Amino acid sequence: MAEQRLVELGYKIVAKNYFCKLGEIDLIATQGGDLVFVEVRSRHSEEALNPLFTLDQRKIKRVIKAAKFYIINKDIDSPMRFDVVIVTLGPNPDIEIIQNAFDAP
Repeated sequence: MAEQRLVELGYKIVAKNYFCKLGEIDLIATQGGDLVFVEVRSRHSEEALNPLFTLDQRKIKRVIKAAKFYIINKDIDSPMRFDVVIVTLGPNPDIEIIQNAFDAP
């Protein structure tokens, strides 16, 4: 669902479930000249804890390290950002996209 919504918004998916020794990235895409690393989080209902709160500093550091590894190995030199997609499941699923959810140092 997250991938479909991103494509509808003009993202071009270039990798799914990218895994390296430093971490994992759910989706890698391009949008408007940016390389976008996407972390997808889900919850079962609106009443459940917002999964953004489960994205701790350790997880963020692993995503950033994996992104840097990807960029170096693919020899990419373009602006990048980190987006988070929150999928709320249930009878009326909802998808929230948070652009620039966190920065890489």
